[in-house]
Amino acid sequence: MKKDWENTLISKIHFALCVPPNCGKMFHKDRPFHGLVMEAGDGIKDYCFSDGRVMRTEGECLFYLPKNSTYQIKVIKGGHCYAINFDADIDCEPFVVSLRDADELKKSFKTACVEWSSRSPACFAATMRAAYDAIYHLQKETEKKYMPSGQQKMIAPALEAIERDFMSCDVTIEHLAKLCGVSEVYLRKIFNNKFGISPKEYVIRKRIEYAKHLLVSGHMSVSEVANLCGYTEPCHFSREFKKRTGISPRDFR
Repeated sequence: MKKDWENTLISKIHFALCVPPNCGKMFHKDRPFHGLVMEAGDGIKDYCFSDGRVMRTEGECLFYLPKNSTYQIKVIKGGHCYAINFDADIDCEPFVVSLRDADELKKSFKTACVEWSSRSPACFAATMRAAYDAIYHLQKETEKKYMPSGQQKMIAPALEAIERDFMSCDVTIEHLAKLCGVSEVYLRKIFNNKFGISPKEYVIRKRIEYAKHLLVSGHMSVSEVANLCGYTEPCHFSREFKKRTGISPRDFR
């Protein structure tokens, strides 16, 4: 992401739309507008540009498609996305940024797409807001990519413990802080600087991602999945799952 995005002024919004899985044009020649696109987390696509570069989008990510670019989209796994097309004085190559805390921005993009499809009086304002929200998130993610090597080494024991034991009830903030030899307050600060979320939320998201794989397999009940993911109460698991995915475990499966 180039530095000139810091002073970006969007001169015109052309449209906002939600693109369902396996829909939309697969080949774009001399794209007429700049585009900010947000993958909703359920698709994997390769954007193959005319200069030979390939940009893969997967998970909850935000990416930029330059005006006048030519590319072909190869769908690895179908999924929906939200797109905002606009005019601005930008000279930048395409790029993709994985988002660590995408809920707020996803809500902003969804609102823009709904307002635009209804052509409400607020559609331009809602879409302009979503575009600037996206630029804000891009800048914040760029900031968070850098972490001094000392801090990276400091939280390494916590990350290793989470990867190994995220399903266990023993993975508490107190335990992780002791492993790193720091206070709980400082551990939360470092996690927030690095990932944009707290250690607790980091653990929960690991559990939810694991739960998705178990649910899709179809071999276990929701209660069994909850237990394997560290939840003693299935209703607690269901609340946490729906809060982060928008649907219940049963509907997801």
